[in-house]
Amino acid sequence: MITAETVHDLDRELIRITVEGRLTLAEKLDLRVWIGKALVACPRAVIVDLTAFDDPTGTAASMFQAAADSAREYYGVLLLWVTPAAGPLRIQLDVPFWRRKLHLFEDLARAEVAAQAGPPPPERFRLVLEPDGLAPSRAALLAQDACTMWCVPEVTAAARRIAFELVHNAAVHAGTAITVTASLRGSYLHLGVRDGRPDAPARLLPLRRTDPVLADPRGDGLHVVDRNATAWGCAADGHGKTVWAVIRLPGSVAP
Repeated sequence: MITAETVHDLDRELIRITVEGRLTLAEKLDLRVWIGKALVACPRAVIVDLTAFDDPTGTAASMFQAAADSAREYYGVLLLWVTPAAGPLRIQLDVPFWRRKLHLFEDLARAEVAAQAGPPPPERFRLVLEPDGLAPSRAALLAQDACTMWCVPEVTAAARRIAFELVHNAAVHAGTAITVTASLRGSYLHLGVRDGRPDAPARLLPLRRTDPVLADPRGDGLHVVDRNATAWGCAADGHGKTVWAVIRLPGSVAP
């Protein structure tokens, strides 16, 4: 049997739900309803304190993920969780997958500090561009903003150059809509540029400035990517291709 106590902190625009007991399948709907009612109030944040809660059924974690997705997409509410002190649910949540999916904290005090600070930046940014002359600069700004929000200024210049050149190539050679993504993936910043043509980029040739053809700076794009990226490549399918590049973040260890 589970019980829940809900406390509204109007001054801090915070709702705290303290859930206690062992979850049964029959009570799963009750837990979902308690969380849903808190989200509908649209506070700054909702903290679900699971310190004295456990889930022998093994079904709560997936429900928590669905609630977190709804909180973000439909209500704009930050949903945080205080992990159980012990039990099967704590063991289940204590893995990198759930640490990424849920905002988990060891105690209520840390969760409240995080709630006041506001939501962390997303781990992925996405932008769809038309293949025009402004597209490369817009992609560079996306990379710059992402680096600023992720607090990695050391790689901003490289990310800007890579995004600019990859989008410039896509606009000139593919001429289709372009999708730019910037993601944090472990020790790396990942940039991807997708267009509607499946053919791979031209083979990277050594630059020879004495050659009047290769002296054209418009042909230097992949060399700029090669100089600034830790690694890069291309993945194609029947509907287009994605040219990707990764930059290893400062202080991280290469695998």
